[in-house]
Amino acid sequence: MSRFRLFGSGKTPPVLERCRAWARIVAQAEDEVRALPDDGLRQAVDRLRQRHQDGEDLDSLLPEMFALVREAAARTLGERPHDEQVIGGAALHLGSVIEMKTGEGKTLTATLPACLHALAGNGVHVLTANDYLVARDAAWMGPVYRMLGFTCVQITDETGPDARREAYRADIVYGTPRELAYDYLRHHLGDRDRDTIHRPYFSAIVDEADLLMLDEATTAPHISVDGDGPSDHRQLAGIADRLRPGEHYAVDKARGTVLPTEQGMAAVEDWLGAEIYNGADVDMARRLDLALQAKELYVRDRDYVVVDGAIRMIDGPTQRALTDRVLGGGLDQALDAKEGLETRPERVVMATISGFAFLGLYRRLAGMTGVVEGEVEAYRDLYGMECVRIAPHRPVRRVDHAPVLYATDKALLRAVVKTVEQQRGTGRPVLVGTVSDEVADKISRALAAQGIDHEMLTARNHDLEAAIIARAGDPGSVTVLTRMAGRGVDIRLAEPEGPGLYVLGVGPLSSRRMELHLRGRAGRGGDPGESAFFFSGEDKNIHLPKFTARMVELADTEEPLDSRGVAWSLHGRLNALSDWQAQQLAQNLRYAAVQESHRSVFYAKRDALLAHGVTMAEADELIDQALRAVVRAAPTGAAHVGGLTQELATIYAITIGREEIAAGLAGGASSKARTDLADAVVRDARAVSVRRAADLGADIADELRYRIMLSVMDRQWREHLRSLEDAASGVSLRTAAGGDPFAMYQKAATELDAKLWREIAEQFIGYWFNLVVEMPS
Repeated sequence: MSRFRLFGSGKTPPVLERCRAWARIVAQAEDEVRALPDDGLRQAVDRLRQRHQDGEDLDSLLPEMFALVREAAARTLGERPHDEQVIGGAALHLGSVIEMKTGEGKTLTATLPACLHALAGNGVHVLTANDYLVARDAAWMGPVYRMLGFTCVQITDETGPDARREAYRADIVYGTPRELAYDYLRHHLGDRDRDTIHRPYFSAIVDEADLLMLDEATTAPHISVDGDGPSDHRQLAGIADRLRPGEHYAVDKARGTVLPTEQGMAAVEDWLGAEIYNGADVDMARRLDLALQAKELYVRDRDYVVVDGAIRMIDGPTQRALTDRVLGGGLDQALDAKEGLETRPERVVMATISGFAFLGLYRRLAGMTGVVEGEVEAYRDLYGMECVRIAPHRPVRRVDHAPVLYATDKALLRAVVKTVEQQRGTGRPVLVGTVSDEVADKISRALAAQGIDHEMLTARNHDLEAAIIARAGDPGSVTVLTRMAGRGVDIRLAEPEGPGLYVLGVGPLSSRRMELHLRGRAGRGGDPGESAFFFSGEDKNIHLPKFTARMVELADTEEPLDSRGVAWSLHGRLNALSDWQAQQLAQNLRYAAVQESHRSVFYAKRDALLAHGVTMAEADELIDQALRAVVRAAPTGAAHVGGLTQELATIYAITIGREEIAAGLAGGASSKARTDLADAVVRDARAVSVRRAADLGADIADELRYRIMLSVMDRQWREHLRSLEDAASGVSLRTAAGGDPFAMYQKAATELDAKLWREIAEQFIGYWFNLVVEMPS
């Protein structure tokens, strides 16, 4: 059952019928609202807010609130939300993921439920893909909110701590999930109220939902500090280069693993002159595994770029080179070594949360996207949310051509250049979409060779994104972009009555959804447009059925194969890719859910600590827990009396005699004698604890217990995150031996969780009894 609270869980038709009924009521209220002066709109909102505080639910307030938003938008932006946007806004209120085609006005649609939910006074977050869109949308929609008396702010990478604290008090906050997740993590590294900056998570409206809710569901922002990691990454990268795939290791790109064979392990140990696979040096074995992953699974200019002597990871869906994204776990250092760069110090993760888990914090969650095809089940299974397709306001005039296949890469490249030349010759703008920077570079060189001026938008120059996209609708312009670079920014035609934008996709994108997104760049908002896709039979990412592959072998190398069979094969391949990605996402989230369960418990206890400190009763429970474990673990027999006495004495100032300890150790761990000894030790330690608190004074004792527990919890949580990471790596190394890797990880994680709380208790009482406090004279 989904962890997410669902608003409106019925089938799509009833949801749509309900939203259409609301839209009719909104239309009926329009004349009355239009007659109100500007301050009358704000007064009407105040009355709605009061009615909600008095118990009226948001459903009943929706028609009036939406009518007010519609009027405010018309007055401030000159844009009146049309009926389809009202229907979409109502579906968002009900917790749906709505599909609205490119250019249908999703940004304005979001203001409708945002204002409605803001009546609750708990804050509404409108989440989008990047800081550019955050700043644009907040500035663009801000006048609507302000006319209605709502405060609207943006949070970006440049927003400082004090400004963030103030921003979270606003009615509507625009930001990226990543940036807001960092604030959540900072909150849980803070010290009491002065370091907390946000309110409880009430409502989120997610734009670019397919990117943020699916593609980046397992992306985990984390806060880390420099650690004292080893410096042998370059040596291990050299060894990885000497190893040969198939002979020394097996690569499973689907599961993201590189597993050494027996022959490979023997070769490594021979070259190192040390045994690392027998458990003697598990860390080195893990680092060599990372070197092999860097070699086989991470491709330069596809997964990362090197800029100014530093590696920047490429965000897959958007193809942006990210300055702040790190992989963690030593992979960043392995990539540095692979590229011959100065190896960065390894980082120690202090706090982390996946995108999926962060969105799960919100009581209300809704999403907007241009395409839901192929992902309906994913939204339902992962988030418990239904998808609602909103009809376009104007009919789609775009002509979509069936995909065509060329026998060779060279034939495809010549066809791309010829098509671009033909289309721009008619004065229409052309957009060429590719799967990677590498393909984009090839097309760019081919266009340049024919003297065709063009602009490129890739992971290496995404800073120019807005300017490039702004010119992409100019007559005769040619723009080459990588995958979904520039998403969220509409391409507006300089000549709306012209032939429209021509979109040409080259090579297979990662899914049918991505293909539809790219095609949807043309024909926005009822504009004319055209789209086509070209593929190469030599593309290793396309696995064609035998009959199609035979057609490729027999084809004229210059002529395309545009039969229905080819189109069926290519669409089938894209659908299969989508299914595989959904399976991978579900599998990855199973692992993430384990850490999430630990995190939610830990943060709840940490929040309780910040709010209430550690009482003497709670300290007594920790004393009980830790010391009983020590007594139970002691070996049986008189020979061990001295050892247990010494161990207890290092924890607290023990007053129990050796005779009593000897009597307790006469029985086994579960005997009555051992239980009686544990009871006596706990009573003794609690008495010492009471005397220590009295000596310190109540205020100082309270503060000391709080400080000790906060320090111990944070330190042990960092160790726990590292241990979970090591457990996952260990599972991948052991997978070759058989068994269920997830079951193995789950078992290891359960043991680590028990160890976490055991060590927190032990370290707390050790510091509580022994930490020297210098009292003022």
